[in-house]
Amino acid sequence: MRNGITVRDVMNREFVGVSESDRLDEAAELMTAETAEAVVVLRGPEPIGSVSTATALAAMLEGDPHEQSVGEVMEPPVSTVAPDTALSDATQQLVSRSTTHLLVVDDDEVVGLLTEHDVLAATETVEASAVATSTTAGDTGEATETIESEAATEQSVQGICEGCGSLTPELATMNGQLVCPACRAY
Repeated sequence: MRNGITVRDVMNREFVGVSESDRLDEAAELMTAETAEAVVVLRGPEPIGSVSTATALAAMLEGDPHEQSVGEVMEPPVSTVAPDTALSDATQQLVSRSTTHLLVVDDDEVVGLLTEHDVLAATETVEASAVATSTTAGDTGEATETIESEAATEQSVQGICEGCGSLTPELATMNGQLVCPACRAY
């Protein structure tokens, strides 16, 4: 379904960068102000790590955020992807590495950030467009059924769990929601 779409098409070109010596509370305030899902930790122009909202929250619950530095809680190494990578390949990388974001790097320069929410938004947009196109283009219901069937199959394989919000390769419908195996166990 996502053939032809690349990371460049859906990535965030603007990202929040912090230094490893910055205080965690300052980085968290910046993440909130910029509505960022993650910050990139830079040493000069070089990315050396990242901090997701979940990591920042967990670290703040464990210690004093006024005394913790970003370098103490960052997640190294930074998972990277090239901007011309197919979105489907980047999605597999997100899932296989169990991460919420990938740093987009072109010629050793950070050019953006790709999050699991960017992938989901792009997938929903492509699916909605395909359904709308097939509905207006076809004079039989067969094309619409095929596109909708492909969308349902894709969602049942991989996506964001509506129960816990994690990106997983094993979604299934339960009580009208797409949920991961862990949420289905409850």
